[in-house]
Amino acid sequence: MVGSRRSTLNHAGLLERGVAWFVDGIVMFILLFVAIALVLLLFSPGATPTEVAEGIAVIVGLVVSTAYYMVTEAKWGQTPGKMLLGLRVVHLDGRPCTGAGAVIRNVTKVLGGSSLFPVVVAIVLVLSSDNNQRLGDMLGDTAVVTE
Repeated sequence: MVGSRRSTLNHAGLLERGVAWFVDGIVMFILLFVAIALVLLLFSPGATPTEVAEGIAVIVGLVVSTAYYMVTEAKWGQTPGKMLLGLRVVHLDGRPCTGAGAVIRNVTKVLGGSSLFPVVVAIVLVLSSDNNQRLGDMLGDTAVVTE
């Protein structure tokens, strides 16, 4: 699973991955805005306490943001941001990313939350690992490559 073997794939660099991540952030913002607005409209003030509606919105936001990465990478091997940049997630042996690979590589995003520390760790790992992998890639035996 986790190893330091260098694959023969054309691994995506930090800049390419960062731009794809930024594009995905814009798409995610739009999706989350719509999803949370719908939840807040469904649980309008007066019918439901504000705290309950906000709590449901947070859960919906977590589910949408997690599913966005896991589903698109499991189905197409790439998120919209990666598509735009010509990047794809594959296993280190070159096989397409599987559902399990997509879940494993993205679980670290959920566990890391939205703090700065996991982003810094990801940058350091991409720059220092043989296959330009972040922790999720190492655990999922995946890599981001150029097409």
